[in-house]
Amino acid sequence: MIFGAAKAWKSMLSIHTAFALANGTDWFGYKTTKCLPLKYQVELPKAIDRKRIIKYAKGANSYPSNLFFKTAVYSKLDTGYGIGSIERDIQTAKQRIPDQHIVLILDPLYLLMSGHITDEYDVRKLLDNLDSLRDKHHLTIIIIHHSRLARTDASGSIIDLGPEEAMGSSYLNNWVDTMIKVVLLNPYTGGNRVGMSFELTRHAETMLPSFQVEWNRANLQPRVIKRATVELDEPSIRVIDKVE
Repeated sequence: MIFGAAKAWKSMLSIHTAFALANGTDWFGYKTTKCLPLKYQVELPKAIDRKRIIKYAKGANSYPSNLFFKTAVYSKLDTGYGIGSIERDIQTAKQRIPDQHIVLILDPLYLLMSGHITDEYDVRKLLDNLDSLRDKHHLTIIIIHHSRLARTDASGSIIDLGPEEAMGSSYLNNWVDTMIKVVLLNPYTGGNRVGMSFELTRHAETMLPSFQVEWNRANLQPRVIKRATVELDEPSIRVIDKVE
């Protein structure tokens, strides 16, 4: 799960992630294996999403043939019709490119539900459907999600709830293997720098350091501008100002 507040470049991050997986190129310094991404988005009009994808592809000079995008406004994955619709798309993608692992990217989660994101029953119904889909087609799922409204203490300082900042039932946090939080760092001076931190890493053997990314609005390409280092002798992270 990749989650964060509105206007934090989550949708662009999902496009960048899809291209990195389709090409098998590094994702902010992390190695990937070439696979078949199928990205569903239900938040933007199709024309706007298409314009973004074309702009990113031109900026990266990358046009992979094993990458599929779909705007599916009425797909609700907690319903039989919705899960059947996305399964037909998965089958089509597998027929076209049968020898690559499928990664299903869902953007954003709350609009892919007919039920309430905070209701345990509705969320469990959604997750059961996703589990069935994953087991049947042996695929990986990446969820793009929103964070809940910020909470403050008595002094007015924002309380960092970690993974619990993701909107909705805690069943979501319990279900995912990895959670990455995205925070906009310069809302008043460009709004193009974000901080990314690993809030949950169920299978990681060591701590994964946070990093900061600057997005180029002209070509929609991201660039790591600061990365933290993990001190192995103690559970702390030291931030270094190093532009890459």
